[in-house]
Amino acid sequence: MEKYSGVKFKTIFKEKKKIEHKGIEKLMTWGEKFVELNLAPKIEGGFAGNLSFRTLHGFIITASGANLSELNDNDFVEVIGVDVNLKQIFVCGLKEPSSESFLHHAIYTKRTDINAVFHGHDQITLKFGDKLNFPITEREQPYGSMELADEVVKILNMNCNYFLIKEHGFISLGKTMDEAGNEAIGQHKGVIELNRPDKAAKNK
Repeated sequence: MEKYSGVKFKTIFKEKKKIEHKGIEKLMTWGEKFVELNLAPKIEGGFAGNLSFRTLHGFIITASGANLSELNDNDFVEVIGVDVNLKQIFVCGLKEPSSESFLHHAIYTKRTDINAVFHGHDQITLKFGDKLNFPITEREQPYGSMELADEVVKILNMNCNYFLIKEHGFISLGKTMDEAGNEAIGQHKGVIELNRPDKAAKNK
């Protein structure tokens, strides 16, 4: 996986203010759970994971480099517009949004039924996910790029809310934050269960 070096877009602050929304507390809880289960491991410059939920004007996402296990009110940014051609993201908040904001935007645009997008890095599912036939992007692409977002859009399916990004991580979707989070945890535990020594021996 490419070393993290910050966002790859220009952030245009429409309003520099703390974001207030009733859904933020729930996102904080899921950030803690992801770190606890190593679904968002610590990396140089922050944590490898980003969580968001849809709003009336766009979506609220964790800030770039945010510590998902200790999120505070300043660690959330509302993305209210995206200019793909100029690589600009328009926001309200105090910090830059997650480097994967293009990815979240692309998913919300394609999947209008989805209200939460959770992106994490689960080495277990990346290593053994093929046994469960998880959908996976065809080509490896740089993190935070439009190319990565385009690869993901290619495999978005209305009937599938969990899939892998080649050599990168996973995406878990839901109509609610709890749906997206529980989907990720369920798939994680399912792969662990499949690869228990006794189960692995039976599956050979």
